[in-house]
Amino acid sequence: MMRLLAFILCRIFFKRISVSGTPYTGGSAIWAANHSSGIVDPAVMLGLAPVTIRPLAKHTLWEMPVMKQILQITKAIPVTRLQDIKKDVQAQKEMLQQGNFDPDWRAKANNEAFQAVGDALLKGDCILIFPEGVSHDDPYIYKFKTGLARMALQAMSRANDENFHVVVQPVVIDYSEKDEFRSELNLHYCEPVVITSADNSVNDIMDGVRESLEAGFASFFSWDEKRNWRFLFELSYGRQAYSSREFRIFVEKLRPEFDVDPILMARIQTMRRMMQAVNVSPIQLVWGDVNYKRRNFFWVIFRHGWFYLFLTLPIEFLGTIVWAIPSKFCESLAKKSTSDRDVRATMKIAHGMWFFPLWAFFTSSVFTYLLGAYLPHINKIVIWVAFLILTPTFLALSLMVRESINFFPGFLRLAKLRFFFPRGWYELMKEWREISDGVMLKIKSQEESKKPKQN
Repeated sequence: MMRLLAFILCRIFFKRISVSGTPYTGGSAIWAANHSSGIVDPAVMLGLAPVTIRPLAKHTLWEMPVMKQILQITKAIPVTRLQDIKKDVQAQKEMLQQGNFDPDWRAKANNEAFQAVGDALLKGDCILIFPEGVSHDDPYIYKFKTGLARMALQAMSRANDENFHVVVQPVVIDYSEKDEFRSELNLHYCEPVVITSADNSVNDIMDGVRESLEAGFASFFSWDEKRNWRFLFELSYGRQAYSSREFRIFVEKLRPEFDVDPILMARIQTMRRMMQAVNVSPIQLVWGDVNYKRRNFFWVIFRHGWFYLFLTLPIEFLGTIVWAIPSKFCESLAKKSTSDRDVRATMKIAHGMWFFPLWAFFTSSVFTYLLGAYLPHINKIVIWVAFLILTPTFLALSLMVRESINFFPGFLRLAKLRFFFPRGWYELMKEWREISDGVMLKIKSQEESKKPKQN
């Protein structure tokens, strides 16, 4: 039940989910993923992993009423973290009195967690661990904690079967925009790491897991740099990356060429922000460039516009009217809750889970009252149930319309820019073509340098 709910939430929250790689689907496995979002990451793994997994979670979550029930349903295992202990003054005083500040104090504090994980692995269960130990807001992977390896080795030491082994399945969770509703998710299953002996080194295991994870994840110093490279990929191939692994290979291959040309990268960033301001993507700009001539404008309107203007635009408008207020309200509550971007993204989702259903009940009641005043002979309960069903339906339809038929609205924005601001259109297209030519030249130069030289 919880897996189904998590799967539905993932499909609602993300407009595109790309899954790549071949996962290990056997038992006695530890699923290790990077941790970019406190709530979304576990939901993604619970809903999209091909096996049933039991997550490890910080012990403080068991103090939250609703979260406690969810963790119990998923059979989660509590774990004590250093940063949580430091927040608890009383616990810190007790540790000082007991003299537990030694290198292995966390292992002692988590003896029950290690025991529970060992028991689960010996039974053939799959455990979800985020080896970074904390969710964060940076587009790169933090230093790993060693708990994953120590738990696996403890299970190996307790095994009676000579053929028993623990498999670590690294998973890349890569968001296009982590705190944006209807963003894109790339989920990549990396090469598994097999632990066959209790004598394996902790450092060797963790190095193997990190190496496997980084092979499918492109790291950046900032989100702005990541957005520039995503823009660069779309500009180069006219599409989005199919997987985080493909995007990582693209960045790794071309980064040396573009790092030596900061002027071109600055122009790419400026171009990306200009197009973001007019709400046009690189793919839309390519499509608009082909159809921008005056003599083609009315033909494009006739061929592509009638369906959008007369059917999909009203649906999109109604969906926006119904859901714009709760979306802004949840975003405002999240901003007031914290200034941390990662926590803010989590709080926005948490507020949405209670406010969106409440808003659906409220709007259904208002529409029922207004319609009942004009049509008193109609059963109000039937009207209320109908509106309650229609409100999420309008949201779903408006999202489908906005995301599946995205070329024509972009063309309309480009056409408006061209006809009403011709100078702006000219400058935009001139800069676009110059950047495109520069990027293609660098890619061609890089490909030719890789070719073997003939004598």
